Amino acid sequence: MLQYTNLVTQSDKLAMSDNDPLKKGIKRAIECIEKDCQAGEHIKPNSPIMKHYIKKLTAMGVKINNIRVYDLPQAYRLIYTIISNPTEVKVVVSMILDYLDHTKYDRLTK
Repeated sequence: MLQYTNLVTQSDKLAMSDNDPLKKGIKRAIECIEKDCQAGEHIKPNSPIMKHYIKKLTAMGVKINNIRVYDLPQAYRLIYTIISNPTEVKVVVSMILDYLDHTKYDRLTK
């Protein structure tokens, strides 16, 4: 059974000042994703970034089949996936995987 956690509340735990533009951007992104889980750009299934996160999450026992990216301030990217529970049709969870600066994101895409 998947449990839904209010992601905006979780973003308050980031070790950043409340005035930090990145923290504000992450909060806005989470609010937007909560309203529309497909808000971010879809990453192609055979891309290096998709392979990276599939490998990383499979090692932790989590299966994913999609990755999305949401642009943040200061050239950061929020990486997330959409998970649905096949036994509970109306349950959809967006799971935040990472947030990366432009340089780290570019390394994963090559």
